[in-house]
This record gives sequence, C-alpha cells and structure tokens, in this order.
Amino acid sequence: MKRIFLLAAIGLACVKSAEAQHFTHGLGVGIFVEDASITDTKASFTFSYSPRFSFAETDKTSLSIGIPLNVGFSGSYNGVYTSDGYYEDNTLGYMINVPVMFNFNIGAGSAKGCKDRMGFFIGAGYAYHVGSVFEQVRDDEYGYVYTDSNTKSSTGLAANIGLRIGVGYKKKHNIEIRTSYMKGLTSYKPNVFGANCLFNF
Repeated sequence: MKRIFLLAAIGLACVKSAEAQHFTHGLGVGIFVEDASITDTKASFTFSYSPRFSFAETDKTSLSIGIPLNVGFSGSYNGVYTSDGYYEDNTLGYMINVPVMFNFNIGAGSAKGCKDRMGFFIGAGYAYHVGSVFEQVRDDEYGYVYTDSNTKSSTGLAANIGLRIGVGYKKKHNIEIRTSYMKGLTSYKPNVFGANCLFNF
C-alpha cells in the first residue's frame, strides 16, 4: 500500500515538471477525530499540505487527483508528586493521514482561468492512517483497568466534500473548507473524521 502512495506522489511530481495543465498547492490547519471499538476517541490538531493536479478542465469544471497530507498531535501530559510517590498522566500522541483523492470540482479553484467567487468539490479515494492508539486494558490479576499506548496503522476508503472561496482580483487563489471521512478496513478499523481550512495558491 505504501508503494501506491509513493507512486502517486512521484506521478504528481512528474506532472508538475512536465508543465501540467493546472497544479496547485494548499497549506492549512484542521481537526481530526479518530474512533475505533478498541480505543478511546482521540481528537488531533493537524497541519495540512495539499498538492493537487487538475485535468479534463472546462471553463468552470475539472477532475483532479490530490494527496491532502495531514500531520497532527493530541493529548496532554501531567505529572504530580504526592505522599505516595510520583504519578503521571501522559496521553500525548500523533497521527498521519495520507489519502489519494479523486475529485470533481466546479467553480472557484476548479480551472486555471475560472474567476468565480464560489466553488465546490466532492470526491473519493483510498487512505493510509497511522498514529498513537490508546487502548483500555483490563488487568485480571489485580482487577483494574489501565490505558496502554502503542502505534497502529490502517488503510481504507475515504471521501471528502467542501467549498472554495476565490480571493484576490483575478481569483487565482482560494480559501478551501474541507470535510472528510475515512473508514479503516485493516488492523483496528478506525473511523476518522476530518475538517480542514486551507489556502490554495
């Protein structure tokens, strides 16, 4: 699966170097919420980088392939000394979400010469997700539950939908608001929900 994402990234780079019809980048931030049957729900603050190549363009529509990479961090750390000793509560974690998305775009941000103020997109693809997972583990010998942290990864189907708002005199740039969902099909099978705001240039 990692080879597929690598080939997609190389393909996008080749398209760029070959004077692609329309190649854009986006930078932004987001919130991702991850949930699975064996884990605690985890919310992460993410930084986003979104390269996208558009093709089959008309004046106001296009198809595109993109890799909206999200890297996020979550949790907290708390340590305290008591009369019984030192105790710490560490829920610091990370996540990386890398989908390959095929989108249909209309309006702002869809085609190189489009000057619409508003635009929309919808699409689907396949994603790779990896990060810290916190599992509730029961100790049968001593009869208590504790949280165990480790790293797990999953791949699965992904979908996204969003809007773009053209900015600037000729609407060459746009602000993108994206919502996404990934259904993990391997390993611990997480449900991953995302919301991002990016500036595309």
